[in-house]
Amino acid sequence: MATVPARLTDRTDADRWRDARDEDALWGDLRPELLEAVKAVLEATMEDELGALLRAAPYERTHLRLDVRNGVYRRRLVTELGAITDLAVPRRRLEPYRPSLLRRAARRTGSVDAALRRAFMRGMSTRETAALAEQLTGVPLSAASVSRLAAQLDAQVAAFHRRPVELPARYLLVDGLWVSVRGGHGRAARRAVLAAYGVAADGRRELLDYRQAASESAAEWSRLFSSPVARGLDPDAVELVAADGAGGIAAAVAEALPGARLQRCWTHRVRNLLEAIPLAERRECARGLRAVYRARSRRAAVAAYWRWARAWRGRHPVLVRRLEADLDDLLAVFALPERLRASLRTTNLIERAFRELRRRLRPIGALSDRRSADRILYGQVLRLNGLLAARPLAAFTQES
Repeated sequence: MATVPARLTDRTDADRWRDARDEDALWGDLRPELLEAVKAVLEATMEDELGALLRAAPYERTHLRLDVRNGVYRRRLVTELGAITDLAVPRRRLEPYRPSLLRRAARRTGSVDAALRRAFMRGMSTRETAALAEQLTGVPLSAASVSRLAAQLDAQVAAFHRRPVELPARYLLVDGLWVSVRGGHGRAARRAVLAAYGVAADGRRELLDYRQAASESAAEWSRLFSSPVARGLDPDAVELVAADGAGGIAAAVAEALPGARLQRCWTHRVRNLLEAIPLAERRECARGLRAVYRARSRRAAVAAYWRWARAWRGRHPVLVRRLEADLDDLLAVFALPERLRASLRTTNLIERAFRELRRRLRPIGALSDRRSADRILYGQVLRLNGLLAARPLAAFTQES
């Protein structure tokens, strides 16, 4: 006996979903209806906006009317659901009406443009981004249109590098990240991304600037420092700069920020030292160094250092001499209140930002060119600064 199908009104949601072929097919079936709904909503919104501007509804006679309607014109708009080919945009007679929901001469909704910009930030080529646009909208996008979107994003990147520096940074953390970037000949070359991370006295923080460089020389670091200084960073207000062991940083800090102390990063120094000694000795050595940088005062730190040096000079004299040569820079942080030292004796804050950037860059491999690299860096810095703005460092807001 054949099974009698249930009436539509008797079917459950589970029954309906069971009959659906798949989500993509269902979405495709609904696309025309959804496009018509979007078109109707956009047209109604524009009519309401124009009515408010004219102070009169269609065919309404009132002495408050400021202008009269003048028909419509048709335009094409690409949305995430596909193309609306005949969107009716109303006109007014005395002056042009530009709907606030549509940018002048735009042919895509803002969310599609945002998706394409995100694609550029992730290092996609023009061809790949055009393919993404077609996947998002169902409409082919020309290489020229994608290039125009890229130009808009490049303008945003340039504006970021020119923006005024408003954070009253008292402390800077600086570091370099090496990435692979393809040149005009198509070969990938290693380039350094130098970055400066500022912290204010109240714990607010921001990645102030970054730049691509051929090396970590003093000249390249000086160029990085000079940009935020020229845009509002007060060099006399910066008390301390935390950095790793890159040789060019010390000279650049002395030139650009003459009143700042240089704090060498303990994390870098301890890691490099432990990697140079046998595995069996590392725990004991690290314990002695921990007593130095966790000391309550500079005097106690110096005493802890000499205890460590006496214990290790006989076994590793070269390593002890190297650490001793940089001891003043390693202990610079002891001039600050104790509650701030854990945050500023290392470059860990900026290292965490670089760790996330490395994770996002790993699937890309070599970046297509310098401009593409700058877009990706800009996207990540923008995201990072959004997170940092909501998370000031708690230790800086505490009383001494």
